[in-house]
Amino acid sequence: MSEEQAFDMLLFLMYDLGLRRQYRPDMVSLQIQMYQLSRLLHDYHRSLYCHLEVHEVGPSLYAAPWFLTVFASQFPLGFVARIFDLLFAQGPEVVFKVALSLLSSHEGEILECDSFETVVDFMKITIPSLTQAQMEHVIAQVLEMDISKQLHAYEVEYHVLQDEMLEAMPASDDSDRLDKLERTNAQLKKQNMDLLEKLQAARGKIQSLEQSVESFVSRESQMKHTIRALEQEKASFQKTVERMRGCQPEDAVCDVELTHIKPGSDGKPKAAKKP
Repeated sequence: MSEEQAFDMLLFLMYDLGLRRQYRPDMVSLQIQMYQLSRLLHDYHRSLYCHLEVHEVGPSLYAAPWFLTVFASQFPLGFVARIFDLLFAQGPEVVFKVALSLLSSHEGEILECDSFETVVDFMKITIPSLTQAQMEHVIAQVLEMDISKQLHAYEVEYHVLQDEMLEAMPASDDSDRLDKLERTNAQLKKQNMDLLEKLQAARGKIQSLEQSVESFVSRESQMKHTIRALEQEKASFQKTVERMRGCQPEDAVCDVELTHIKPGSDGKPKAAKKP
């Protein structure tokens, strides 16, 4: 794409698809998404949901980077490109489908993790290390899912619960709730900054690799040119030798072919004829 086309695509992602909402300072949209993902696990993968709850592993610990970067911060670039294709075709709910498919595909392994640390490490390190077959399986599952109604219902449910909490909460608890929200917001902002740093580092590495590729291509082109020149020179030499042979009498050519070099009495080489 040209720079203008790429910017138009960014506008489409931010405004038409609504991704801009999750980058606002309050990050309310991201909190809603984390609630929706938690409810999806609760309704469709209850044992996995309970296991994560026992070890106090909330969606914000592992899924926030997935949603904020559309999986670009941790997963292979080819897999991310497939997700973006689906994102443009189906909308933001694709991110939920991919997250749910990834978690369900690794449910058995996650259930074997017996501590907070092992669960988080598995989420952040093992799951992103997908094989090609696993990628294809996830994409196939995503194409078969339809969770739009559930996501809408969970969003409404979140707002209702928030309103009920505000009505039932004593005034004295407002400051505690505010502190908790501020801490959560600070954690999400920190994760966002960390992800930005990783993306910048990855962008720098990509640029370096692209320069290396360009250098290799240039060197390959030079070597091909050199090889062609040498082949032409070789062909020219062969034609010259053939012409020189054609100019010699036949008996002289035979004499030359019978001649070989022998050392003389003084140790210096001299030409001699075979008997």
